[in-house]
Amino acid sequence: MKPFVMITRPVAPAAVELLSSVCDILPRIALAERRQGDFYIVAGCTEALLLATPERVDDQLLRDFPRLRALACTFRLPEHIDVAACTRRGVWVTNVSTQWLGREAEIEAARNILDVFSGDIPRGAMNEVLQPAA
Repeated sequence: MKPFVMITRPVAPAAVELLSSVCDILPRIALAERRQGDFYIVAGCTEALLLATPERVDDQLLRDFPRLRALACTFRLPEHIDVAACTRRGVWVTNVSTQWLGREAEIEAARNILDVFSGDIPRGAMNEVLQPAA
């Protein structure tokens, strides 16, 4: 079975195609609206989130995503993400280099998710604590 990925807002079709080659894309639900509709059903299946806009990620939100393994941001400084909380739960947090903008940043974030699913350390990893011992 393919891992499930949620993308929080529309991204470049190339990023969706890249992810779709390995993952199933779940219906998009804004994290700010998580108390509505089928959010908990979708969140319970989600193994990766592609965040295309800054959204708060903390212990409370992470509890809603029990299977989450990767959180990929399309921006450089995810100050609103509690990296320590993600690390405690075994969730990779990734960002993109300043060289990537717009569509390219979305594709790079998708690549970071694929790195996690392939067992590699994602290029944009922010929580090196999860790296395997050498």
